[in-house]
Amino acid sequence: TGPKKVCDRGACSACTVLVDGVQRNSCMMLAHDVEGRKVTTVEGLAQDGQLTVLQQKFVEHDALQCGFCTSGMLMSCAALLQRTAGRGPVSKDEVEDAIKGNLCRCGTYPHVIEAVVAASKERA
Repeated sequence: TGPKKVCDRGACSACTVLVDGVQRNSCMMLAHDVEGRKVTTVEGLAQDGQLTVLQQKFVEHDALQCGFCTSGMLMSCAALLQRTAGRGPVSKDEVEDAIKGNLCRCGTYPHVIEAVVAASKERA
């Protein structure tokens, strides 16, 4: 239920999932495209009922408002943090690049960027 079917044409990224760790718009894929591959939805981020640092920072920085984009934003940002694991904090530019396809009706982009930078600092 996490990936949101909104535009159904790959334009909003509300349906973002990770396929083998790579962010993908699920509306642009068929079920047989992911057969035998690891698909992670927003529900798969938390482990044993514990929010990830990224999810906690989204709450702390008010990076979720109406919820339209939240799951897709989290997945795009989780992919960024996975790609940059083992190094220092990510930059605002890196976060902007990671979420450039995610549309947010509320305009919470600055809060998302702050949350991801904070999460990357905490993991380091």
